[in-house]
Amino acid sequence: MHKPGDVVLGGLFEVHFSSVFPELSFTSEPPQPSCQGFDILGFRDAQTMAFAIDEINRNSHLLPNVTLGYSLYDNCGTLVIGFSAALSMASGQEEEFQLEETCFGTPPILGIVGDSFSTFSIATSSVLGLYKLPMVRAMIQILKRFSWTWAGLLVSDDDYGLHVAQSFQSDLVQSGAGCLAYLEILPWGSNPAEFKRIVDVMRKSTARVVIVFAHDSHMIQLMTEVGMKIH
Repeated sequence: MHKPGDVVLGGLFEVHFSSVFPELSFTSEPPQPSCQGFDILGFRDAQTMAFAIDEINRNSHLLPNVTLGYSLYDNCGTLVIGFSAALSMASGQEEEFQLEETCFGTPPILGIVGDSFSTFSIATSSVLGLYKLPMVRAMIQILKRFSWTWAGLLVSDDDYGLHVAQSFQSDLVQSGAGCLAYLEILPWGSNPAEFKRIVDVMRKSTARVVIVFAHDSHMIQLMTEVGMKIH
């Protein structure tokens, strides 16, 4: 899925469960692997990112005079396919698509969302760092690009989240891109009281940008509590 914009974000999602690689003859160009097994959750995640970007574009107060675009890829539940897509986006060698009625090209990717598996994300981010597009630094570049200098950070209570929190704070200070209004750790399991406290922190803060590095289960509980506050 592609949509042009002044600033384009990439995305890697598991829209299919697995992939089948053809046998190699080594006498001709190998055919592409085929993806199998539709993953409704991965498809939902991709659609959610596209919807969020469309909603941001519809609100002229969020990013005045700037249009966000996206370039979303299916990793087919396989590291090598997701890895290849990430490299294509980072290097500008992805498949060309129509930008305007008479113009084709590949706009630069500012940052990449995903992959959904931490193993895939670690492998991908280590190589994207060569293109100056590691996951944390990509988010900081987005903050700098839109002058979002005051933001909140939410992370999951595990090695992934805690490592991100440490890296994000360190890189944010070095870049001079801004400051954190708060840092909260999202708990595992059912903990309504803690999620209520975190949402209260978000509501009372003057920061209008919230960055989240967490899992689906965290986001479901968080947004459920946010919805209760709204109603």
